[in-house]
Amino acid sequence: MQKSLVDLLAASVDQDPQREALVYLGRRVSYGDLWKAVLAIASYLKKKGINKGERVALLMENSPEYVAAYYGILAAGAVVVALNNAAKADDLLHWIKHSRAEWLIADKEHAELPFIQNECNGKFNILLASLDHAKKFGFEDDACLTAESDKNCLRENVEKDELAAIIYTSGTTGNPKGVMLTHGNLLANILSILDYLGLTQNDRILNVLPFYYSYGNSVLHTHLAVGGCLVLQNS
Repeated sequence: MQKSLVDLLAASVDQDPQREALVYLGRRVSYGDLWKAVLAIASYLKKKGINKGERVALLMENSPEYVAAYYGILAAGAVVVALNNAAKADDLLHWIKHSRAEWLIADKEHAELPFIQNECNGKFNILLASLDHAKKFGFEDDACLTAESDKNCLRENVEKDELAAIIYTSGTTGNPKGVMLTHGNLLANILSILDYLGLTQNDRILNVLPFYYSYGNSVLHTHLAVGGCLVLQNS
C-alpha cells in the first residue's frame, strides 16, 4: 500500500529503471541511478544517527542533488524543511531554528552558507552538495553515496499521519509560517493532480519553478510519480 511519495517513486523505478528521470545542464539521470542515490543518502543519514521525525533543512537550487536529498530524507523517516534558496542568512537562520532542524543539506557554494555555519558553530549536522557537473550526483562527503544502497530495508517505514515536510509561506501578509504536511497530505495532493491531469511516463516538462515552493514541489513529485521526466532550469 502506498503511504508516501517514496512509494510512488519506487513504483516508477520498478516500471523502468533505465528511463530518464532528470535532465540538468547536460546531466541525464535515470530512475535507477536516482533511486540508488536516494537510498544511499537515507542510509548515510541513518548511519550518522538521524532519528525518525527529525527535521532536515534543505538549502539548494533545483538539481539532481536536491531531488536525491529530498527523497533520501523522506526514505530515512525524517522531515524535509525546504528553504528559500534566495533568502538571506537572517531569514534562513530563523527558519532553521523555528523548524527545530538538526540537520542541514546545502549547496557548498551558497553565498549565505558561511554566515549560517559561523552562527550555528557545530550546533547541527551539515552535508554539503558540491553540484559537480562531471558527476551524476556530487556531495562533499563521498561516504553518503558509497553507502550500501540497493536494499529496500534501508527505507524507514512511515505512516500517512506522520510529518513529512514543512513548507514556509512567502510572507506577503505577515511573517512566513511553517506549514506542516504529513505523508498523507503530500500523497493525496499528488494523486489528485495525477487524476485530473492524466500524466503518464511519456510526459516531459521543463521546470523553472523553485522546488521549495508548493507549486514547484508539486511539479517535482507528480512527474516522478508516473515515471515522467523533469528538465531542470533555474531561473
